[in-house]
Amino acid sequence: MDDAGDPQDGAGEGTRNGTRRGVTEPAHHGDEVTALLGFLRRQRELVAWKVSGAPEQALRAVATPTGLTAHGVVRHLTNVERSWVRDVFAGQDGLVFDWTDDDPDGELHVPEAVTMDQLVADYAAETARCDAVVAAHRLEDVSARRDVSLRWVLLHLLEETARHLGHLDLLREDADGSTGEEPPA
Repeated sequence: MDDAGDPQDGAGEGTRNGTRRGVTEPAHHGDEVTALLGFLRRQRELVAWKVSGAPEQALRAVATPTGLTAHGVVRHLTNVERSWVRDVFAGQDGLVFDWTDDDPDGELHVPEAVTMDQLVADYAAETARCDAVVAAHRLEDVSARRDVSLRWVLLHLLEETARHLGHLDLLREDADGSTGEEPPA
């Protein structure tokens, strides 16, 4: 599967994903694979954009009433990608997660020493590893550990990433007043 953006496709007006305002613009006339991967890539890139440029302490200073933080959201998304694509779908062994039996929400509890820049870099590295798995399969392929297709896994990741991007919208606004759904023109 290949959904690579093409600079000649500009802002996704054609059949391939493009770029608009520095983030992926899903192909307006692409096939299912291209559109699906374009929308997922866009959400991932918007996660990184949403937390970029904010002072570290401003991001750390805000949380939801239940303790959800921007740092926790980004680390959670990293673990979710690893879990669904490399563990559940591909059946890879020996993967390390930030949750445990004793702390099933461990990925949400990010140590002070771990910066947002580190978390975003880890997220980008994990999504690249996941993209390599996805590229080697078809949407109809069934996962190694559950009776779900790659299509289902990718749609779930799209839903999960978009939902948590909404959390980041609110946390970032509370942190420093920044708002917006995409980078400015």
